Amino acid sequence: MMVILDHMKMKAGTLMLFLTGMFAAPHAIAQAPSASNSPDSAVFVASTPCSQGTKPLPGIPTYAGCELIKWKLKLFGGNGKQTSGTYILNFTYGMPKQGTRGFINGGSRVRREGKWSITKGAMTDPSAVVYRLDPDKPLVSVSLIRLNENLLHLLDSRQRLMIGTGAWSYTLNRIK
Repeated sequence: MMVILDHMKMKAGTLMLFLTGMFAAPHAIAQAPSASNSPDSAVFVASTPCSQGTKPLPGIPTYAGCELIKWKLKLFGGNGKQTSGTYILNFTYGMPKQGTRGFINGGSRVRREGKWSITKGAMTDPSAVVYRLDPDKPLVSVSLIRLNENLLHLLDSRQRLMIGTGAWSYTLNRIK
């Protein structure tokens, strides 16, 4: 009798698994990885000063009223093994609204998409791993030195570390 009950429980469990799989399959297909939710993406964020050194890097006009930049950088294909891939860089810049985390008038939003590649060497470290956004467009290319798997630091146009202050840095932190 016990064997028959165990066998029936097993059949019921198998049927439940089958039905769950059957109804979950369309949902799983709809959630298949795309460029925006790819499992091999890395996401970095930062709040950095908006200085003369940073303004030309992401394409902010040099005349723009700007003290703060909030970055969100997604590197696709950034699973640690690839040397190139694509990226999406969303950033907001402008004058900070005192007493808040926001910007006066919401700031200005910019979205850049393109290719990234890894190069070796920076002015301060010839063996450093450097992520270069848009390497084929030197006038708008952005370079970030990899400090470790969770930290990227912005380089200036001469491939030197951007220097922050006690309150600000130019380091992007990995959140995914």
